[in-house]
Amino acid sequence: MKIYRKKYCEYCGSEIIKRKNESINSYYKRKFCSLSCQHKWNTQHKSSEVKCDYCGKVFRIRNSRIRKHNFCSSDCYHRYNTQKNTKIVQCDWCGREFRKKISQIKKTKRNFCSRKCFGEWQSKFCIGENGYGWKGGTSTINNKIRSSKKYIQWKLNVYKRDNFTCQMCGDKRGGNLNVHHKKQLSEIIKENNIQTMYDALKCRELWDINNGITLCKKCHNTIMIKK
Repeated sequence: MKIYRKKYCEYCGSEIIKRKNESINSYYKRKFCSLSCQHKWNTQHKSSEVKCDYCGKVFRIRNSRIRKHNFCSSDCYHRYNTQKNTKIVQCDWCGREFRKKISQIKKTKRNFCSRKCFGEWQSKFCIGENGYGWKGGTSTINNKIRSSKKYIQWKLNVYKRDNFTCQMCGDKRGGNLNVHHKKQLSEIIKENNIQTMYDALKCRELWDINNGITLCKKCHNTIMIKK
């Protein structure tokens, strides 16, 4: 029987029992009698007590993970960042105080606590001459027709008739299709003396789907260049 030097646990001081089939070299490398003692020793020597920078709670953390700011939980981490990177401001519509990112405060002149407040403020102060798209009170009948619900429905009817397919090259890619006027919209407006939306809604030629054809952007550009 080989004689070997006995070893003792570095944490609790108990004798480290050599395993039955364990080599002497392997036995000499062991420092603890159990995993429990090893974990307790690591807790004492490889970690330190620090204070949470948000709630002030004292907790243990590995030395390798200690940073300039330390937090006992992810909740404290997020609350700290919210407090650091935001500022309390007052809603310019309802007057309610709320937190807003400092970076956003610098970009915008006004602050709103919700989309509802922003929309209500716009409806009162951003209309007419104060509106973002104000152009001196002029809006062509062409633009009014193109932005109307009936015109959108007219385009949809043309797409459906053509099975959402370019009638020149057969392209079916979504978002790549346009409706082309065989007879230009401006010509129809001029010939029928359309001056108001009431005149436009009464004009049958304007809403005739046979005057429209589905084309992809490439084919549409080709036709427009030829004209």
